[in-house]
Amino acid sequence: MENRVYLLPMTAEMFHEYYKEYENDLDLYVDKCEYTPYTYDEEKVNRYIHRQIDQKRKVFAIMLGDEIVGEIVIKNIVDSESATLSISMKNAKYKDRGIGTKAEKLAIQYVFYELDIPVIYADSVLSNTRSQHVLEKVGFELIKEENGFKFYRIDR
Repeated sequence: MENRVYLLPMTAEMFHEYYKEYENDLDLYVDKCEYTPYTYDEEKVNRYIHRQIDQKRKVFAIMLGDEIVGEIVIKNIVDSESATLSISMKNAKYKDRGIGTKAEKLAIQYVFYELDIPVIYADSVLSNTRSQHVLEKVGFELIKEENGFKFYRIDR
């Protein structure tokens, strides 16, 4: 498998391909009691796709060679002001390999220079130390901690 990491705009077919192999991550839950294993549901994925479109989010597939291994969402976009970045990996097989770090760096460059937005926010549940490490490694700074989350910001 080729090791090149790059981003592609997510199509409906790509969403379905991604979510057929997606696995929920316990680290993403503030309340661990709310965790349930993910099961692919075509209608749920279709509703998710429409929500991304309705909310004018930009969604990218994180590609490793020719395989979709994650998803980057740029949301809460305020033209010329700010946006929020979120990332998820398909399953544990793609974590701790530097893929998320490379993908976040690419997304940051896209937001700063293609969308011309100077400020990006991100957040992480307190227990997701892996996400916090990556955010800090790519340049995000912790701005506050509340309600079980850490909130971050990076400026161009």
